[in-house]
Amino acid sequence: MMFVLVSGLAAILAAVDVRADVPDNPNSLLGANSFIYKTVDDVTLRLHVFSGNTYQQTPRPAIIFFFGGGFRQGSIEQFVPHSRILSNLGMVAVVTDYRVLLRHGTTPAEAIEDGRDAIAWLRSQSVDLNIDPTRIVAAGGSAGGFLAAATAHIGDGLDPKRGWSAPNVLALFNPALGYPSSQWRRREGFEKQSPYLNLNDSSIPTFIAHGQADTVVPYSHAEKYCEKLQNLDGYCELHGYENAGHAFFNEGHHEGRYFKLTVAELIKFLAKFDYL
Repeated sequence: MMFVLVSGLAAILAAVDVRADVPDNPNSLLGANSFIYKTVDDVTLRLHVFSGNTYQQTPRPAIIFFFGGGFRQGSIEQFVPHSRILSNLGMVAVVTDYRVLLRHGTTPAEAIEDGRDAIAWLRSQSVDLNIDPTRIVAAGGSAGGFLAAATAHIGDGLDPKRGWSAPNVLALFNPALGYPSSQWRRREGFEKQSPYLNLNDSSIPTFIAHGQADTVVPYSHAEKYCEKLQNLDGYCELHGYENAGHAFFNEGHHEGRYFKLTVAELIKFLAKFDYL
């Protein structure tokens, strides 16, 4: 089956008004070049670029991953295994930090701004990083999937101050997508931040891998998102996995079984659009 969606964003995006003792993300990662892409007050945000083990003279497609964690916490290391595989296949793969509630006292609105700034920064550095600025994939899992989709649908893709911040392709794993029946609907700003409600453009091909037994983000929400994109004459490819729950796709879950399956499907999708 091919198409995806979300329901219980309250569980994913539940917010409290205090910061917790959540460790900061590391400033560097083995095998990656690390860069500061944004500074806000006393917060320094970095992204980490995996360029693979082969040099290519022509500019390469890039994929930027946003970690999950309900906009409360989360680790940039979540998508390092994906990044290493894709960079060795010829892409530039990036994992990025962004502001979250329990580290920075922020909301999804600030995370979306960080995501857009990270993509714009990559484009601004495309020559130095050997990136093709017309072939950038935004990817992520759970709340990170919400964030990736939001960079495609929220705000103007071309901002005079920020630069071109919208991705060309989306790759999402059990993403929260802001479907209207989500419990998060009660949260202030839901309509402005919801990727589903702001989806009105068919130009961004979308890949989704989703567990059909997900009780955090219902599989039916992904289906509705894909239906809407397809009704706009866009391309949405949904891969549903029977008996798989939330976060099923991570390398450390299910002995890596779904990690291998979902990465294999992602590679096929990227090849279909000449990103690999």
